[in-house]
Amino acid sequence: MHGDLLQRIANVEALMAERLYLGRGRLDRQLRAARGRLPRRVLRQARELVEAREMLANPATARTVKANRIAATCDLMERALHAVPEGKYRRRYWSARAGMAALNVLAVIALLAVVLWWRGHA
Repeated sequence: MHGDLLQRIANVEALMAERLYLGRGRLDRQLRAARGRLPRRVLRQARELVEAREMLANPATARTVKANRIAATCDLMERALHAVPEGKYRRRYWSARAGMAALNVLAVIALLAVVLWWRGHA
């Protein structure tokens, strides 16, 4: 039973990395990065998964985990993640990277113009 819950939490973590284009990492970091991408209500409830994973790691506290509640939270997360359009955040990620590259090029050109003006070559 507890192995199934751990597997479901791991599946939610993998699905978050895939659908929201977040790096694979710890679930708590992914939840912080997912702010603005998922509804607040879903993220608030998803924090229970982090606590449940920690509790399931210890056999003494694993007995106190409410399996039905954790399974319902996993279902909620899976529904919310499947509602995200495929590739939405991947496109946003790459457009942000292109924008940053353009901004860096403009900053270098501006710096070069300031140095030329300062040296009296402009």
